[in-house]
Amino acid sequence: MIVFWRLFLAYFLTDFVFFHKTINQVREEKPVKGAILHSVVFLFWGFLLCKNYLTMEWPFLELFDLPGWVCILLFCAFHVSTDGLFQFGGKCKHGFVLTFFLKNIVNLLFLFLCVPFKVLYETGNFFAEPWIVFCAGLVVATRVIGWGLIAVEQDRHGVKYISFDERLVLMIVRAIFFLIMLLPGWRWRVLFFVWLFICMYARRIRLMDVSNFVFYVGAFGAAFIGFLVRLRFYLI
Repeated sequence: MIVFWRLFLAYFLTDFVFFHKTINQVREEKPVKGAILHSVVFLFWGFLLCKNYLTMEWPFLELFDLPGWVCILLFCAFHVSTDGLFQFGGKCKHGFVLTFFLKNIVNLLFLFLCVPFKVLYETGNFFAEPWIVFCAGLVVATRVIGWGLIAVEQDRHGVKYISFDERLVLMIVRAIFFLIMLLPGWRWRVLFFVWLFICMYARRIRLMDVSNFVFYVGAFGAAFIGFLVRLRFYLI
């Protein structure tokens, strides 16, 4: 699973950290240019994070073995070419949420079926590399949850994008919730509630003007992801 978590991180770095909104805008105006940009970003992170496994034979879709770099290219082609198929926002009820979940589930499933699992047997650990688990958890807590909540707000209120300032503040809030959960000993319990009350006060005086759903789901979702990462650091 070493390779899976590395490509998991590469996938979310590409789609939720680098050029998420930019890629969508470019693809609407110039589809070919947008697809090339999207591919370059993913391949950069995919090859960089998996550089030690590129010549290893991977069981592509359990059909035949291919070198790792070929599997990454094939996944990239699948990801970029099918991206337009999973765009239901504004076309049906709950379209943005459906787009968010369906696109990610299909791509991660495809990725799961490509990676070599014999690396797992070598380590005996499903979450072998703590630094990859930490980075993946941080990206999920700050960016993936954030874009998921934006999808919900788009379906509920027709908001195209939450403003940059609001996204930045909420991302910092979720990052702190995530990091608090990684503190050793018992102090994380106290700091969790201290930070929660600080954020609730900030909302009360309208320093954060967001809905209850966005705030609480984001905060507790980030804390939950942080708790899962905590299990990896302290129990495995």
